[in-house]
Amino acid sequence: MTARMDAFAATERRETQWVECADCGLLQPLPAPTVGHGRHCHRCRAGFGHGVTRNDMALALALTALVLFLLANVFPLMAIDVGGRSQSVHLGSGVVGLADHDLLPLALFVLAISILAPLGRVTTLGYVLFRLRRTGRPHHLASFLRFAQRIGPWAMLDVFLIGALIALTKLHDLASIEIGIGFWALGLLVVALAAFDMTIDRYALWDLVSPPHRSDEPPAPCTWIGCRECGLVQSIATHCGRCHERLHRRKADSLHRSAALVVTGFVLYLPANLFPVLTVISFGRGAPATIMGGVLELMNGSDWPLALIVFAASVAVPLLKLVGLCWLLISTRRASSARLADRTRLYRLIELVSRWSSVDIFVAALLTALVTLGNLATIEPGLGVLAFGAVVFVTMLATESFDPRLMWDAAGANDA
Repeated sequence: MTARMDAFAATERRETQWVECADCGLLQPLPAPTVGHGRHCHRCRAGFGHGVTRNDMALALALTALVLFLLANVFPLMAIDVGGRSQSVHLGSGVVGLADHDLLPLALFVLAISILAPLGRVTTLGYVLFRLRRTGRPHHLASFLRFAQRIGPWAMLDVFLIGALIALTKLHDLASIEIGIGFWALGLLVVALAAFDMTIDRYALWDLVSPPHRSDEPPAPCTWIGCRECGLVQSIATHCGRCHERLHRRKADSLHRSAALVVTGFVLYLPANLFPVLTVISFGRGAPATIMGGVLELMNGSDWPLALIVFAASVAVPLLKLVGLCWLLISTRRASSARLADRTRLYRLIELVSRWSSVDIFVAALLTALVTLGNLATIEPGLGVLAFGAVVFVTMLATESFDPRLMWDAAGANDA
């Protein structure tokens, strides 16, 4: 009996997979997957996923999402009718509308986050899941999976849907509105993508692409390095042995890059809120509106829930992100050991809400493309929306550039 238990314990030890927490840098054994339970870092409570990927269900949802994506692009999202003149928009119409008003950088940004990134991510992950059903594991699967992870934060169809709802609310007093098949397809697409994300797990998917080395003993200090892309803990090398990404102990020049981007964000925040975002022209007379003007307009129209959403996403969140990142940078520079877990949770919150600031950009893009009725009614984008788009882009880059593990390093929590 004792021999059998010793053999069982040895088997358990051999199956231990070591992982470095991407948020605090703690080396720890990755718990085995348990149905109905998540896995978390012992120190900062960062999530390690549920450990299970339902490949067949995930592949079915990926194919469903691709079909819905096609429908959302082919059929119109919405149409308006003013004085017998009508106009409709599709998913990509906002890109064309911004480009026609000489806002090409913003048009390319909207194209990337509303079409290219979502389509690229679901297509790439769908291909990986399809190849995993077949025998053999080609080396290029790791590159595909790494690419899908990289563009994941920039896929914002859920934010686009909220922007479309706000655009509908802004227009309901101006014109007769008809919701098209594309809008319903977009709503179902967002639901399908949410279900798709729930069925896949990053660590489990990487283990299927390339099983990691398992050991009953942790790596010796100063002999290992963790890959931030795939999570593999390995001997010190220049490139990851699984995903081929270049390895760094911490993100290169993290504090300098983040600080420069945060300062840029503060500089751009003022013109984003002072300059007009949209100008409504009716019968040759224009009325420019800033972001706060749009919030007040929604409140005056008794649409206070949407007014709160716009205020939070477009005014409060960008400013709080910049202030929060400033605190993280300053506390790291000062090697503060106070409230490390709370600061790490703040970073995760900033990372979570960062993408939702783009809702006003989608509203401006849709209204610009939809209301083009000549002298009867026209909506034109202003410099404010360009500056605001730059704020969103810069703050997302600042969040990605900051390495939260440096907070723990500076406080002496990762000496080993």
